Amino acid sequence: MKPFLLLFVGLICWTNLWGQKSDYATCNGSVSISANAVYRLNFLGKSKHDQGNLFGYAKEDSVTTNTIWLNYTPATSGELSLQILGCKTPLSIYILECPVENACKKIEDKEANLLFHESIPSANQTTKFPNLFLPEGKTYYFAFNAKKNSRDSLAVKLGFEAKTETGEKIVDSVLLDMAHVYGVPIYHLIIIDEHTKLPVTARIYLSEAGNLDGTYRASHLFLNNSKKLKATIRLDAQGYFSKDLLLHKIDGSHDTYDTIALSSLSKGSTAKLDDINFVGGLAIILDESMPKLKRLKDFLVLNGGIAIEIQGHVNGEGKNNLSAQRLSKKRAEKIMRYLIDNGVDSRRLSAVGFGNTKPIFIDPKDDNEREANRRVEIQIN
Repeated sequence: MKPFLLLFVGLICWTNLWGQKSDYATCNGSVSISANAVYRLNFLGKSKHDQGNLFGYAKEDSVTTNTIWLNYTPATSGELSLQILGCKTPLSIYILECPVENACKKIEDKEANLLFHESIPSANQTTKFPNLFLPEGKTYYFAFNAKKNSRDSLAVKLGFEAKTETGEKIVDSVLLDMAHVYGVPIYHLIIIDEHTKLPVTARIYLSEAGNLDGTYRASHLFLNNSKKLKATIRLDAQGYFSKDLLLHKIDGSHDTYDTIALSSLSKGSTAKLDDINFVGGLAIILDESMPKLKRLKDFLVLNGGIAIEIQGHVNGEGKNNLSAQRLSKKRAEKIMRYLIDNGVDSRRLSAVGFGNTKPIFIDPKDDNEREANRRVEIQIN
């Protein structure tokens, strides 16, 4: 995951988690955001006084309905930081703490806890606000209120670091030490977050690895091993892209260390689906692709709160043409149909074909480069 993911929303409606369109000037249409990402949204130019949601939470002469609503539910307790990176119009900022269930109703009934309120004339330069401690088990709504009719742009970054109330960092770490034979080399497998470099507890599936075969749950796994192996390692962790390593070499002649980084899920982040192949020139999935499609389905089951866009790409010379566009979209739709037929909610899925407009290699030199262009990717929506 890139540490500063910039998301642009310039439309009147935001496409929410399930692909339905919502007006983010209301609490019920609020945008669910990720931590440590930058969002840029436009005020929608609303022109009425707010007689409900925000009215009454602060002593102001007027609260308009011209509001940008965001929401965030942290998985653990932690420290919140908020920065306004740019906004020309005067702002009133509200942070409201609510129960996870019926949060907008609690806000409307004035039963939410107002954690923070401040008005600023504008934010031509980065404006930082004091950090807040957020306990787990709550959800948080951020309301940015502007004057009537304003359609100015707001750029905002929410930072979050998992911590206890006493300020200690919370580390997702499970040590599983199964190396019980003295004098035999030890294989160390360590799973970390690609961005933070902190440990991540994952389900680790080892196969074709002799006595090491099995399913484990750990961030640090230690196993005795005295053989040279070419193993399959599959990693799954909630909140991260799954990762598969095929024919992965493990040297058993001495202690060995593998550190594998997983990429966090965030809106707009993408991942390539390796080993999904089609009949040449057709939208027919080859049987050899079924294990990878099942992995994709399992990934969506593990991360039930995300929606994805399936993106098809083909390799083709010259300008993109209609047949390449159609083929790439049909292939993406075939994958979407497999997922729906295997129990994934269709509202979490969409498919698009890019034809040959986004090649990895603009001028492929060999079959490997052509194959790299002919691919399927998923994007988190």
